[in-house]
Amino acid sequence: MRVIQSSDGKETTSSFTVDEFTDKHDIEGGLTYLGLCNILKHAGFDWWSVKDSFGVMDAFFYGHGGTTIFVRSQHMHVYPAFYSKVTNKSLLLCKVKIVFVGKTSLVLHTVLRLEQTGELVATSSVVLVCVDTTTRRPVALPTGFIQKYSDLQNVPRPYKVSGFPRFPCSPEKLYRYSVSVAENDIDRNNHTIQSHYLKFCMDAAVQRGAREQAYSIPNKGVAVVKEITMEYMGESILNDTLVVVSWEDDINPNVIYNVIQKEGRDIFRCVITFDIAVIRSKM
Repeated sequence: MRVIQSSDGKETTSSFTVDEFTDKHDIEGGLTYLGLCNILKHAGFDWWSVKDSFGVMDAFFYGHGGTTIFVRSQHMHVYPAFYSKVTNKSLLLCKVKIVFVGKTSLVLHTVLRLEQTGELVATSSVVLVCVDTTTRRPVALPTGFIQKYSDLQNVPRPYKVSGFPRFPCSPEKLYRYSVSVAENDIDRNNHTIQSHYLKFCMDAAVQRGAREQAYSIPNKGVAVVKEITMEYMGESILNDTLVVVSWEDDINPNVIYNVIQKEGRDIFRCVITFDIAVIRSKM
């Protein structure tokens, strides 16, 4: 992977082939949603490695100084080229730009394209919050970092998770199942890898819910996702038992809502928007 820094100091451009992320591919060799999350995560790391000079990167990776960076929320839009054009050998171009800086948080926007044609593969906006490693409460970003991007403090926040709907009144509309956090779900900080919460939701919404005819969508093999919105509210560790609660939108069957609970408390929320018309055309 090669990384180029923009002249304005706010953007990085990475170029790489998909097979650098083969550990996240399915058996057919196509890029999965976890693979896409992995690419977007590494692109963010590349941004930090080029731009960071105030100790934020150390906090992000290692929790130095009693602080760390926590992904608060993320919105992904997946384009048709993700399904029809991306292969193991595809050369991708990824641009990551910082678009907002607050007192305790910042927003990175990522655009992923096929390098040869320029076709959009995916876009992502992620809200990162600086937190105290002991209290897990938000704390101020380093002063030097805030000053460096002072021009981004007064711009409107470009992305914010909208209100999440309450559980439907009818219990029969809810689909529940339990999952135990396994060793391959754990990161270097001994917490559940954040993208694996999406995996649990996809399992509920597609593999299990569709198989048991809880939803309008069919099996995972032909699932086409257009948008994913994720909100991280807590953490889990090895052997924790999590309960995934999901339900289909009353009006739009393309939309599945998901909540992951630990001991009755919400730790993750996710909205997945499918394209049922495309799914059914493939059946």
